[in-house]
Amino acid sequence: MRVCGIIAEYDPFHNGHAWQISRVKQTLRADYIVCVISCGFSQRGSAAFFSTHTRARMALSAGADLVLGMPYAFGTAQANRFAMGGVGILHQLQVITHLCFGVEEQSLPLLSQAADADPLLTGKLKEGKSLARSLGEALSEALPGTSPAVFKAPNFILGVCYLQALSSLHSAIQPWPVPRQGSYHASGIQPLPSATAVRGALSRGDWAGVEASVPATTLAIIREAAMKGLLHKEDALDSLLLGQLMTISPGQMRDTPEISEGLENRILACSRSVSSRRELIECIKTKRYPYTRISRALTNLMVGIRQDDIPPVPPYARLLGFRRDAAPLLKAIGQSGLPLISRPAKHNGTMLASDMLSEQLWAIGAGLSPDTAYREQVIIQ
Repeated sequence: MRVCGIIAEYDPFHNGHAWQISRVKQTLRADYIVCVISCGFSQRGSAAFFSTHTRARMALSAGADLVLGMPYAFGTAQANRFAMGGVGILHQLQVITHLCFGVEEQSLPLLSQAADADPLLTGKLKEGKSLARSLGEALSEALPGTSPAVFKAPNFILGVCYLQALSSLHSAIQPWPVPRQGSYHASGIQPLPSATAVRGALSRGDWAGVEASVPATTLAIIREAAMKGLLHKEDALDSLLLGQLMTISPGQMRDTPEISEGLENRILACSRSVSSRRELIECIKTKRYPYTRISRALTNLMVGIRQDDIPPVPPYARLLGFRRDAAPLLKAIGQSGLPLISRPAKHNGTMLASDMLSEQLWAIGAGLSPDTAYREQVIIQ
């Protein structure tokens, strides 16, 4: 079998994602597509707009054959751990032949050279520098004369981390990068939009813009989610977060992923003078502490995950949904030994507990009861 893996968020699935899947089917001629998605919270640390299972439905309706959930500890993390979360799962399935990911077109020729900067990156990290700074310095040394703007492109950074994860796992999966369509940060609606733009259109009630940006199957799922109120409200967990920060000490914070270099002191100092998460992040933010790092740190504090709880690679994946005609794929995966968890209530473990707490927090932010997270069923199409 030729099986292609895709690591994504799909919040929501849009025309750019549909273009990627069509390339995988038409050009790579993959027999199956396996998607690994982050769950209740995004890689940036904010809650997903759509629920985990809603996004899995979007992917299945658009051509994916199997959708798996990445553990929270990897899905809401800096680029290298996020990449290891997705690649680690795909590698352990023992059936994936290719990994497809989008990269800014001008960056494509630099990917392989950039991935060779791994020893340099390791050395920078050992000096106590942040991942962003370490990666920037390592790439500048490995690719002298290249514009620093290239290194800051989010898809390029993730692409480099995917290649480094494949290398560190000695994986036989072949990387298959494609030029990303559309701008990652663009806020306006266009034929191949960013997920940010689609969420913005939804927030404004611009249904014509949404319709122009997503496949028809996705539009139907979005309309159903909106009608049922299955959308996370941006500021819904602010009071919970600020209340929690009133009871936590700097010592407790230091064991939390993303918190080091005195960040805990800024969090506590700023938390006493703000009334929202956004205000808190803006108060904490400095050149040393970027927005996304703070956002992830605050979410990690809410979920209560500790750095020592995170293994090098995911020990399981959550089974979110599959297509019935993917039976041969599932049979082959069944021999891999990687647990695919479909009923979280039947399992124990610190990492899975953090997964489900993050899903319960998502439910609360959508105005649902926390036990909604445990009532979700595997999607079969």
